Amino acid sequence: MRLLVTGASGFIGRNLIRAVPGDWSVVATYRRSVDFPAFVERLGLANIQPICIDLTADGAGDWLKEVGPFDACVFLAANGDPARSTTEPVWDLQSNTISLIRLLEKATFERFVYFSSGAVYDGLAGAVSPIAAVAPKLPYAISKLASEHYLRHFQDVSRIKDLFIVRFFGAYGPFEPERKIYGRLVRRFAFEKNPRFTIRGDGRNLIDAMHIDDTIRAILSLLATPEDGAVVDCASGGAISVRTLVETAADVFGVRAELSYEGTVPEYIEFHSVDEAMRARYGFTPQIKLTEGLQRFAAFLSSVQNDEARRPCAPH
Repeated sequence: MRLLVTGASGFIGRNLIRAVPGDWSVVATYRRSVDFPAFVERLGLANIQPICIDLTADGAGDWLKEVGPFDACVFLAANGDPARSTTEPVWDLQSNTISLIRLLEKATFERFVYFSSGAVYDGLAGAVSPIAAVAPKLPYAISKLASEHYLRHFQDVSRIKDLFIVRFFGAYGPFEPERKIYGRLVRRFAFEKNPRFTIRGDGRNLIDAMHIDDTIRAILSLLATPEDGAVVDCASGGAISVRTLVETAADVFGVRAELSYEGTVPEYIEFHSVDEAMRARYGFTPQIKLTEGLQRFAAFLSSVQNDEARRPCAPH
């Protein structure tokens, strides 16, 4: 397979390119992560070609003449911080939607896997699925939903054959941004053994994230399935409150959490997915329980710290 992965330097992208079959030819785009070519080189995978490109720029799709065509695309390029969309909505729209349009103005794909977001259910409460009527107000969710509509247009004009819109609810694990809560919990409770943790908001809002290894299995299953495309939720199915997450993480690492609360969160989630399509149509169910996933994540972060400690100091 000839595969394009946009936003490959991000959290999901780095894990994906480590897992693709060795006989696939992969072009992995990135924009700002100057360490990404070195990351790919350390993997020692000759089938991964990193390319630095700003997909939001005029003519951004012209480079496809040199590196295309592709059989499939996993589109991960996006604003990775939903909260930032409230203060920078134009940048969010460019990151989530304009980049997608620029690509599909120039390219065609047999199979297209687009990572949308469970955030499109913003404003709803209780059980949700792709048949729910959505009208989000969070700018990040608005741009993700707009991208879904543009994808249907590009499928209608034959730029895409099989389209998978994945309303993704979240993941945690190796290479996640340091600002994300799972890594902060591991560092606080597993490494520092510090019981104090401050939760943004009241802690009753829901969170539903799977271990990144499960996420990668989900992506590969969509790329390999003989089934036609669809709009699907990709969630762990085990939504819990943020407070419960924090208390569970503390317990996993033998700490009794001492919680405090401050401020508010722009993305206050009160919904959970009941969509069964990933299991019923594509044979995917998450396998890694939260307690095991946190332990795996701690082991990874510990190995990174040990590698850094063994690294020779630069000469003065």
